[in-house]
Amino acid sequence: MLSFDAQSIPSPLVIREYTRPRFDTDLDALKDWLAELKTRGVRQAGPALVLTLENLRKTELSSNRRLTILSLLKVPVLKTCAGLPKPSAHDATATDANHGLTMEQRLGRLMFVNLNRTLHQLDKEHPVPNARQQQSRLWLTRNLFRFAGRQIRYAALWKTTLPTGTWRDLHELHLYLSSRRLNSFWDLDAQRPTIGEFDHEIEYRTLLLLGLAAKLKDSVLQNTYFMEGLPAWAAQTRLEDPHTKLGRLRLLVVEASSDEAPRQLTGSLEIPFRGWVLQPPYPYLHELENGPFGMSAFGDQPLGLEAY
Repeated sequence: MLSFDAQSIPSPLVIREYTRPRFDTDLDALKDWLAELKTRGVRQAGPALVLTLENLRKTELSSNRRLTILSLLKVPVLKTCAGLPKPSAHDATATDANHGLTMEQRLGRLMFVNLNRTLHQLDKEHPVPNARQQQSRLWLTRNLFRFAGRQIRYAALWKTTLPTGTWRDLHELHLYLSSRRLNSFWDLDAQRPTIGEFDHEIEYRTLLLLGLAAKLKDSVLQNTYFMEGLPAWAAQTRLEDPHTKLGRLRLLVVEASSDEAPRQLTGSLEIPFRGWVLQPPYPYLHELENGPFGMSAFGDQPLGLEAY
């Protein structure tokens, strides 16, 4: 039994009682509902917010309205996630097929799905955004990567399965944002973000490095030096065209159509694919190669720069 499935979880009737916010009326009603929900505790707030986010996903609204509602829901969702119990050691060994996702994972996934829909809708409704709409777009993009990162870290730290579609949607988000930047006349004069500013390309590479580390050597996620170094290593990481790497050995590949983190090829790259070859800097690779008892996370032979 996962932690959030404890007997104290409210009944369906109680949940429905607190999941009646309307999205097409005065937002003060939604604010009042959230204030009341706050007093009910996380075991009632969690299921109520899940149903609310699911209803929001299905409701037809303007992008501005949807954005405003998500901005109101963000803090309650994060506070609820912070208060929810984490999976126990026994839960961590259970299979996802038998026990499903935790409440925290469901909330994070639904936030990502709603944010993603709002971003696409905003771009469709405002193909040439003004300054305010560009700020809204930045808020959506920033939070998309934050919620995706929370999911990846959570799954690695608590040994749970990621929600289906997490990596595939993240790859598609990067492709969408990159193509949007290249094809947007309104963005031609924009300067590239400087160090410390938000850059979706750096955010994406950071999550790729995080996902690769979680797959090969998840213990480094407990290492403060490693986690603090990820943004700088991401800035030095390159995503190369697979066509330029044919015949190379033991490459790290990112397949845009797959629902998985970067992986290492066991042999050489024989056929190009839709995605990229990931080339992290040496200090990052060194942290993964320095495994317990001198064992490398990449197998018997360390992944050297000669692979590139």
